[in-house]
Amino acid sequence: MLEIDSAAVLDAPSSSRTPKKRRALTGSDEAQNPRKSIEVQPLPRWVTAGASAERDKPDRAADAQFFAGAALARLDVIMRSGEGGAGPVFVGALRQRLALKAAATCARLARLREDEAALRDAEHLSGVGAETSPAGRLHRLWRLFASPCLRLDTTMLRGAAALVGLPENAVLDALADAIRDVVARSAHPLAAATNASAAAAELLEDAPAVDVEILALFLSDLVLAKQLGWERPVPLIATAIGHLSLRRGASGKRPRPGDVDWAKSTVAASAYAALDAAVLAADLARRSERLLAAAPNLRAKGALRVVELLLADDAVAPARAARVAGLSDRASRRLFERLVELNAVRELSGRQSFRLYGL
Repeated sequence: MLEIDSAAVLDAPSSSRTPKKRRALTGSDEAQNPRKSIEVQPLPRWVTAGASAERDKPDRAADAQFFAGAALARLDVIMRSGEGGAGPVFVGALRQRLALKAAATCARLARLREDEAALRDAEHLSGVGAETSPAGRLHRLWRLFASPCLRLDTTMLRGAAALVGLPENAVLDALADAIRDVVARSAHPLAAATNASAAAAELLEDAPAVDVEILALFLSDLVLAKQLGWERPVPLIATAIGHLSLRRGASGKRPRPGDVDWAKSTVAASAYAALDAAVLAADLARRSERLLAAAPNLRAKGALRVVELLLADDAVAPARAARVAGLSDRASRRLFERLVELNAVRELSGRQSFRLYGL
């Protein structure tokens, strides 16, 4: 399992001494942990209704760009909230939940059988660095967006291409330069995302088409976030590109990077994805507020570290929490049961064993 969602200190074994008595969280504990979430206001009706309508009107490109810009502007406010403009306390969970959605979409594009539940299990119930399926590697591709050092260079491209399944290709060495060039000549962030993905599709035209398509989607979301000035990317375009409303013509084919109308498809997908991301952020804001409110009632050693894990990822297994927070397996399970009782987290798997928990 790739553990790049939390700060490195959260994934290190706990070094704190076991207290003589179990105690409630103190003021000093609270000072080490963010205690406030944010309130995400709902999008205005004219944005949600307008963006939905414009997806079905490809001939009105200017209107589509307007509504995409409005949706992205609201999401931009969310992504810049929090201390130092690094995003809200739940931004890690938001990013990784969107990564799961993007991975499931890409798995369908590649005609792989795994859905979101299977992808979540494969990632969070396997050991660190364990081998996974082709669909699981796609999930790990999108989870790379949580990395603090994700740069648009040859090393990153080779790593991303390997996760997609693309063979070693000399073109990858020139791809980073080509993308930087087209981005520099792009008029705005959405144009940059469109041009970057189209450039990847053109340069890698001899590689397997679906693998190139997935890598191009990854690059489009990476470039979009960098052009918007976000600290770390979030998957957007890839989460919505498979939507039925984006299929055009009598053939009903899905849009692909490099198509004549790819720019229109990118704009429409961005609007759709930004709306969904804002709604998800509002939901996670409420859930994170409940989790932070419940934190002072947790007496388990290392409880704050578990809270941070939950804020930073889509799901957390009790075994991982036990290792990170220095808990026994039994104590970790009891901690999550207590959080569920407090309505602070949800059990996501629906199973009686091998459970996973998240906001």
